[in-house]
Amino acid sequence: MELLIPESAPFTAEQRVWLNGFIAGLLGAERMLAAGGAAQALAPAADGQGAAMLLPGMHAAAGQAAQPVEDEGDFPWHDPALGLGERMKLADTRPLPLQLMAAMGQLDCGQCGYLCQSYAAAIAGGAESDLSKCVPGGRPTAKKLKELIERAGTAVRAPAAAPRVEAPAPAPRGYGRDVPVKARLAFSVPLCTPLAEKETRHVVVDITGSELTYAPGDSLGVWARNNPEEVELLLAILKAKGSEAVTLGPGTVVPAREALSTACDLRVPSEELYRLLAREAKSDVDRARLAKLAEDDALAESLGVHDVLDVVLEFPSARPRIGEFTAALGRMQPRLYSIASSQRMHPTQVHLTVGVLRYEKNERLYQGTGSSFVAEHLRPGRPLSVFIQRAHAFSLPADPAAPVIMVGPGTGIAPFRAFLQEREAARAPGRNWLFFGNQRRETDFLYRDELEAFAQNRVLTRMDLAFSRDQTSKVYVQHKMLEAGEELWRWLQNGACIYVCGDAKRMAGDVNLALREIAVTHGGMDTAAATRYFADLARSGRYQRDVY
Repeated sequence: MELLIPESAPFTAEQRVWLNGFIAGLLGAERMLAAGGAAQALAPAADGQGAAMLLPGMHAAAGQAAQPVEDEGDFPWHDPALGLGERMKLADTRPLPLQLMAAMGQLDCGQCGYLCQSYAAAIAGGAESDLSKCVPGGRPTAKKLKELIERAGTAVRAPAAAPRVEAPAPAPRGYGRDVPVKARLAFSVPLCTPLAEKETRHVVVDITGSELTYAPGDSLGVWARNNPEEVELLLAILKAKGSEAVTLGPGTVVPAREALSTACDLRVPSEELYRLLAREAKSDVDRARLAKLAEDDALAESLGVHDVLDVVLEFPSARPRIGEFTAALGRMQPRLYSIASSQRMHPTQVHLTVGVLRYEKNERLYQGTGSSFVAEHLRPGRPLSVFIQRAHAFSLPADPAAPVIMVGPGTGIAPFRAFLQEREAARAPGRNWLFFGNQRRETDFLYRDELEAFAQNRVLTRMDLAFSRDQTSKVYVQHKMLEAGEELWRWLQNGACIYVCGDAKRMAGDVNLALREIAVTHGGMDTAAATRYFADLARSGRYQRDVY
């Protein structure tokens, strides 16, 4: 069991002590006030590092540190399938640190350098000032965090008695966003035919000499570079040479071209950018529209504004100096990709399954930053900065004989290719069952030859396929699960672990509903009992999700 701020979080021991005490004090005060114990709740702890109260869902035996109670009801919003509004409603009556947590993307992906709970704690305690690090939550999360902080006012400032906050101890080189290592692109090839509606690529990264190690379920963090054509176009529009020195932070000065290429987020226009352009606009109309966008960026959609280049093109009277422009942009965040290989089979490589994001609007082609970087702009043999993100709670069972059920449509197949390679290399006797789906069998059957070989060699005990567009009515993986419900329930009763990887907003929720229906139909449970059953399965580590 771990404290609220686990030892793996990027804090010093002193920071963890203070953050635990600070948040526990807030929550303890709330509880004590509700019970009429205001004076005791507001009294400072003897050591001056926060009240010795416990978080909801934590207990402490005599002489022991507080530990979490395994009850997911403590944080009912911690579900990536829930929308931001739903999550905030569930956390509405909770103290500020937990409201901040509810605003996060709920993936515990580690892209921000924290988990959702520890990122929220760091913001609440003043140890973290950057509100834009949650990649899955994106702009809505950053906006909600700012709103919560502004509403709280001085309540989030660290008390005078708090110890001096030092920089967190760095993670081992290659195992954190701030300490990447150099790797090289070996090759990138299409996994779909040219007739497929979506492009998916198999990307191989050469990590020779990096000494990186990874396990099935881990992810590769990639620090992408922006589209070079877009960078040059922005420089030309702003009449900048690209060699101008710009400041990215205290002590960090780089040429403008390098800043736009590697450090600046060119996808999501920031509030600061809108405000800067409003100040610089020569046109009253542009100035008024930009001021409105700074207050409500939802208006950007109606204007056809999707990224930073769109903003610059839409408001031609606003042309700031390049240094002010780069300072007003958001900061690039790393992209995380589920590793699609076993290091037992590929000791010097990391394989990725990358869906390439491309779409056209307003007569312009838009591309995803990370996917277009590894699929288009990066050439074989060229270097890239990477790190291993250890899986928070997504790994093969310790018992190699345990049965495994894997649900991974589309690019969600990635970790399960790694699982199957690992189980084959380790000669694990456990049975393996895969549910895979995509649009069409003939164009989108990712890793078809490999999966069919796994089935032929009995590494895959069973494979159920759902190709949604191959018939009039769409068929998805959850439908295949319901069709096989009796057998799936039998596997679960025999100790199988079930894993789900893919889209959080739709697929993961639909799969969860299908599982509950199977428990009702074949397990004789009511809906409430089925919900508790899978909650218990998740707590025991037998129901794990890697969703995004």
